[in-house]
Amino acid sequence: MDEKANYRTEIEAKLLKFGETLNELKAKRELRNMSRPELQVDSALRKHQEAQTRAKQLESADSESWEKMRTDIDTLMDDIDKDLREALAYYK
Repeated sequence: MDEKANYRTEIEAKLLKFGETLNELKAKRELRNMSRPELQVDSALRKHQEAQTRAKQLESADSESWEKMRTDIDTLMDDIDKDLREALAYYK
């Protein structure tokens, strides 16, 4: 496997894990009947969808443009992780 394919596999695995965490948070939020925007759940959902789209676009990226995409995706993944950690801390 080349570097781009390895990276895409890694990102897809992280997105699956983030998706599971988002579903858990949505369930906890509904259970508590709360909708606090500062928890960043909705923001994390949007970022998660955007990261999924960009991960799919990696396949058609050429060798030069995929590095830029990688940087963008890494930033999105860090943002999602931060948002999820904050929300999980609130619900624990």
